[in-house]
Amino acid sequence: MLEPVLNYLWLLDQIELYIGSVHVATPHKVRIIAESKSKTDRYDSRVLAELLRINFLPESWIPPYEIRILRGLVRQRYHLVKTMVMNKNRIRHLLFWHGIDIPVFDISSARALREIDRLCCSPVTRKSIHQCLDLITSLKGSIAELDQQLSEMTEGNEIVELLRTIPGIRSVRSATIYAEVGNIDRFKSSKALASYTGLIPSVRASGDGIHGGGITKLGSRPLRHALVEASINVIRESPPLNRLFNRVLYHGNVQKARVAVGRKLAVVIYAMLKHREPFRLQAA
Repeated sequence: MLEPVLNYLWLLDQIELYIGSVHVATPHKVRIIAESKSKTDRYDSRVLAELLRINFLPESWIPPYEIRILRGLVRQRYHLVKTMVMNKNRIRHLLFWHGIDIPVFDISSARALREIDRLCCSPVTRKSIHQCLDLITSLKGSIAELDQQLSEMTEGNEIVELLRTIPGIRSVRSATIYAEVGNIDRFKSSKALASYTGLIPSVRASGDGIHGGGITKLGSRPLRHALVEASINVIRESPPLNRLFNRVLYHGNVQKARVAVGRKLAVVIYAMLKHREPFRLQAA
C-alpha cells in the first residue's frame, strides 16, 4: 500500500514489477476512518492492512502513463499562469503605493505600458515594474509553447472533441478536464465528480442543525479553475445555465454564481462522457 505523497507515482513504477498488487490510499479519508491518539508507523500499517482486508480502504485512482504526461503539462501551465497573475498583481500593488491606478484589464498590455512609461515614480519602483513585465513576457512565451503541446497531444481524442462542444471550453480547457478527470468510470455518480472538483459546499450536521460553509476546494485545482472560467462563456449560450447563474446571483454574488455554474458543468460533463453525447444547449 502506498500513500499518494509527492513522488508516489515514481515509487509505484519502481516496485510494481516486483509485487502482486499495489493499492494507493487516499490520505484524508483514511485519517477520518482511522484517526487515533496512538500514531506510529507500525500501528498505521496495521490499520491500513485491516482496512484492505475488509475491503474498506479508500483508494486513489492510478492514472495511466498517457494521462500522467498530459497532467504534467496541464499542471505546469497552471503554475505558470498563476505566476504570471502574481506578477501582474505585483505591478498593480507597486503602482498603488504611489497612488496610481491604471484603468486597464491587462496591466501588461500595450496601452498599460504606455501609461507606465509616462508615470513619475521612483527609479526603484520603475525597475521593479519592468522586472515583473520581463517575467510576464517570458511566461507568455512558455505558456504558448505548452498550449501547442496540449493541442498536439489531444488531437483526434474522442473525449476531448466531446468536451469542446461546450461553449467556452476549447483546446486548453478540454485538455485540462480530460487530464484531470481521466477515466469517467472511476466516478460512481455525477455527485462524485462534482465533489472531486472541490466546487461543492461543505456541510456540518449535528442533530437537527445543518450548517453549510464555503466550497471544499478538495481535488484538482486546475480542473476547478477551468470549470469556473468556462462558466463566463457557457451562460451566454445555454439558457438553463444562464437561469441558474441569475438565480444564484440574485441571492449572492458573481463569484458564487460562477461557482454554481461550474459545479453544474461538472454534472453535465459526467453525463456527456458517460453516454458519449455532445453538449446540448437546452438540456443543461
